[in-house]
Amino acid sequence: MMASLTDKKKELFKVCKPWFNSEGFIFQSKRPVSFIKENEEIIVRLGFTFTLSSNTHSGTVFHIGFKKVENIIVEIGLPNRDLSKVALGDNYLDTVFDNDFVDSYKQIKLNVDLSTIEGFRQWGHLIVDYAEGPGKAFIDTYSYLPNVLKEMDRLEAEGKNTNEILVGLADRRFRGLIISKLCSDPNFEEKVASLDEVFYKVAQLKDWIPYYNKLKERLKTIEPIYPYYKSV
Repeated sequence: MMASLTDKKKELFKVCKPWFNSEGFIFQSKRPVSFIKENEEIIVRLGFTFTLSSNTHSGTVFHIGFKKVENIIVEIGLPNRDLSKVALGDNYLDTVFDNDFVDSYKQIKLNVDLSTIEGFRQWGHLIVDYAEGPGKAFIDTYSYLPNVLKEMDRLEAEGKNTNEILVGLADRRFRGLIISKLCSDPNFEEKVASLDEVFYKVAQLKDWIPYYNKLKERLKTIEPIYPYYKSV
């Protein structure tokens, strides 16, 4: 008899819950199903999506939401997303994610048969291996916002896209500006000028312009709270 999804999930979490519990994470069983660790500044999250109609279940790498960043996103709003549940504390917004491990995680997981209970156990061990290794290194580095700015600048200097660290579509650019201002970035005004060229001249982003203008006004009131590129 084929195991039910409920039974398979029990085995998955039997394997990985002990590690997350030992690290101070709380298990959230309602959607989105996640392990969450929170303090006054950040929310660290690793989530899961389960499907009833197939075995294409998925899990995320670590995401970190910075409250000082995401509270401003909620305040100004986004044209492509209802943030009312976030404002009420019933959902989360992420700022950065562990992009370096996304492809490796997907590739490893392809070799796991998620139609079986044993496959779910293997998946649990993969999650723990990731979380206590590269995942922990990601959290240790990018829980400090100036290190996020440093990575953003490195990516741009190498001609890469900041979506390799920042979460979102056009809204990742909002996050980038907020981070720049909070971190005493001497290149903040240059970044604003660069984004003016994007939001005011790309036709597909016309719906974003009122929100972008609101963000720029809000940024004028924000005082930097981190020294530029201070090492951890």
